[in-house]
Amino acid sequence: MASLPSKTESTVCERCASIKQACSGFPCRRCARLGLPCNPRWRPGSSPRTDTTTPPKARIRRVHTGCMACKMRKKKCDEVKPKCGDCRRLCLDCTWPTNSPSTSTSTRVSANTTSMIDVAWPNASEQWASSIVLDDQVRDADADGTAGNMRSLSMSVASTESHLDASIADLLCQLSSAANVADPAVLDAVSAAPLDDLNLDLDLEWPTLSPDASWLDNPPAPSPSPSQQSVVVAAASPSLSIYTPSLTPDMQSPLDKALLNHYSTVVASVLSRCPSQHTLGNPYLTHLLPMAMSSPTVLHSILALSATHWQRLRPEMQSRALLHRGRATQTLADMLPHVDGSTVDVALVSCLLLCMTELFDGSSTGWKFHLQGAKRLFTTLKDQLGEAASNTSSHYRFLVQLTRFLDSAATTSTCKPPLIEDQVESSTPETHTHDPQSTAAGDDAAVYGIPKELFHLVDRINELASKRSTRVDTASESAFRQEADRVREHLDNWALDYGGLAGAATSLGAANDDVLRATTAYEWALRLRLHQITEGYSLADPHVSECVGHILDAAQGIRYGSALETCLLFPLVMAGGASDELEHRMVIHDRLMVMERTCGFGYIHQSRALVERVWTKREGTKARVNWARIRHEEMGGLAIF
Repeated sequence: MASLPSKTESTVCERCASIKQACSGFPCRRCARLGLPCNPRWRPGSSPRTDTTTPPKARIRRVHTGCMACKMRKKKCDEVKPKCGDCRRLCLDCTWPTNSPSTSTSTRVSANTTSMIDVAWPNASEQWASSIVLDDQVRDADADGTAGNMRSLSMSVASTESHLDASIADLLCQLSSAANVADPAVLDAVSAAPLDDLNLDLDLEWPTLSPDASWLDNPPAPSPSPSQQSVVVAAASPSLSIYTPSLTPDMQSPLDKALLNHYSTVVASVLSRCPSQHTLGNPYLTHLLPMAMSSPTVLHSILALSATHWQRLRPEMQSRALLHRGRATQTLADMLPHVDGSTVDVALVSCLLLCMTELFDGSSTGWKFHLQGAKRLFTTLKDQLGEAASNTSSHYRFLVQLTRFLDSAATTSTCKPPLIEDQVESSTPETHTHDPQSTAAGDDAAVYGIPKELFHLVDRINELASKRSTRVDTASESAFRQEADRVREHLDNWALDYGGLAGAATSLGAANDDVLRATTAYEWALRLRLHQITEGYSLADPHVSECVGHILDAAQGIRYGSALETCLLFPLVMAGGASDELEHRMVIHDRLMVMERTCGFGYIHQSRALVERVWTKREGTKARVNWARIRHEEMGGLAIF
């Protein structure tokens, strides 16, 4: 007589035994939960099993009704409300998704979706009927149980499902483009409709919807959020256009596209010294970018300037800067022998941009040749305009301002009078002096940042510096002192026409404290430079410490990252060259380090290196250290402005 099985053996099912887990009995709860047949465990000595089929796999029910916190953490939710177990254990906010829409809502959404697609593609509805017939055939075959038809239809469906993914991807790509001009109600319907409602024609050929088309120069933009759709739709045109041409179709290099984007988003903002966004826009964008789109020479010059700005953070951009600088120089050289009235402005802008590229690099001396070329080109442009030069467009006025700005900025390096001031002085309209809302005033604020009457006083001071070698006797010394007194008087009275320093600061636009502080710092820097030219570089004079104190007080009042921060470079270098206190040096060094990050150009780094060399030579003593001589002998390409 066979022995009876033990209680443990009789109550363990086959699945629990195979996974070596405790069984709750026959049938067990595990098999019931997983939807599996609960078979008793087969024991040695009993009759062998005749069922050799593979046991069915566990049916795992995946639900999408868990809380949002578990979905974000990608954890299974026990769906205990109002707070699930994981959220209660981890002290998280347990939020639940909204209920799914009703059947009527889904039907309405499907209808709206169909109407939306009919608007975009009128012939699509007729050709999608084949997919509906295919679905009906699949359902009929399922009901009849015909295995052969099922296999053939399954193969047909499998062969077309691969086309379905591409069609849906192209459709969604175009729907995101059409979202800018569609009705908001239809957009909401399309975004809420399930993919099952989009019965696409699997064999439909849409040549314009391929993502590999040549006109797709940029990837499709992401779909706007519900809060942004109203703004996008309100500003959209009534026509449904899916053609988005590129502004630069000939630009194929991803690096060049990145450089152009870097210029339009970063470099142009750094170049503009306007403290607030002027209503008429940034002139470095409004005047230069349209020319770059139509002239390869200007485009290469802009890309070279952008790469020069970026090369400190990305050293691999240095080779790109050299490439575009060489191409711009070559095309400009080919253009110069044939300059006429239609190309002289392109040549002048390219020359100025190349000059800016060399100046802002801080270590190149090539800007001198570009500046001399700009002088000749500007003379040609002025001669062609003739008497109409004083009443031309804002584009011409911007070129005048930029030319004068770069010429005055270079005088700190040459210690000589400007090259082309006499060429442009008479052609610069001054009708905007008391009109801060004019276009010229906005361009002045973007180019100079401070009143240009004060900025151009550096020309007079550096012209005086070029006459120091003429002091050979008492008469020449007296003449030199008289010239210095006239410059000092001009420096004391330059703001009288504006009613004072505050009035001059507000002449560039709305009242701004940063403009007033930057103007104050620049004025005291000019006073300190004039003192050094006439009296030398001694630190014992009380006037030196007074100038340094005013400069640092004004500079510390300007916030980090301000558009006026680049106006502080010349005052900070002047204060650093005349500072002997550790506290002052720390303030100057900290601000220059911040400017290297916020401005990014190499001439900021070179200016900080110049100040540090002056401090090193003066370490432990109060000896006279001529920072201008160090700049001339060791850093010939540096211009401080």
